[in-house]
Amino acid sequence: MGRAALRGLAAVVAAAAVAGTSGAARAQLRTCVNVEAPAANADAITRLVRTEIDRHPTHRAATTDCETYLSIEVIDLGAQGGQWVTGRIGTQVPQRERIGGDGIAPAIERLLTVVLHNDPLVLRGPESGGWLIRQERELQLRSRMRIGVAISARREVSTLYIGLRLGGALDPAARPDALHLQAQLDAQLEAALYARPSAAVSLFAGVLVGAVYQRFEGPAPLDGVGATGVATTMGLSLAVRAGVETLRFADVHLLAFLELEAPAFVSRDPDQGIVNQWVPSSALGVGVLF
Repeated sequence: MGRAALRGLAAVVAAAAVAGTSGAARAQLRTCVNVEAPAANADAITRLVRTEIDRHPTHRAATTDCETYLSIEVIDLGAQGGQWVTGRIGTQVPQRERIGGDGIAPAIERLLTVVLHNDPLVLRGPESGGWLIRQERELQLRSRMRIGVAISARREVSTLYIGLRLGGALDPAARPDALHLQAQLDAQLEAALYARPSAAVSLFAGVLVGAVYQRFEGPAPLDGVGATGVATTMGLSLAVRAGVETLRFADVHLLAFLELEAPAFVSRDPDQGIVNQWVPSSALGVGVLF
């Protein structure tokens, strides 16, 4: 016999793993910058470098309390040799990038992608500690906590239930000068199984498929140095959820769950260059079932 139930999710705490976003500011390495370039362009290039650093999840531009040091040099070898930009973190071997017809900004972006990734303080290698230490560091650098709510309606038949879920999470406190996922909205179909459908307390596990809407805010390098903007993406997402449901014989049930969600697309903003990342998320939640 089936049973229909409207379910309201009292609160959801979500950590979105945003590669390329700022993460918690305290988890980023404070990076002091030294730029050597022609005097006419030195200030503009310095601002460009600092903005590009702030787009990375592992580093943040700073002027005091430096944890690491980045050196950038612009070299002009004339008509035959062309123009180059070199960079290094600390005492590491310099990386160089040719300045092509698309200008210096893309060259610096390519350069810092390599240089910051190879910073020994965050490098994924033997010197970075054990697997658990690396994963803890990764979570600190690449995640933000958000608060959200959701509601769902579902019908149970023996060990199975199917339903529709609408939910969202917000991050209103983030700074616009660092890339972050400001909001995420989900509309999903859900199917799950109970481990003990006839018991007052039962574990459950299920899958969800639906649409996800993501709204990003952060630096917009294609709009110029210092510009910020907003980018939105939408597409298919897949998720798995597991948890426990209690008071199943009462009129009001309680549940707690863990959910892992993976978009089936990469979030891209070709117009402003705000984001170009795959953004999965996880959520811990509690709910009240009516």
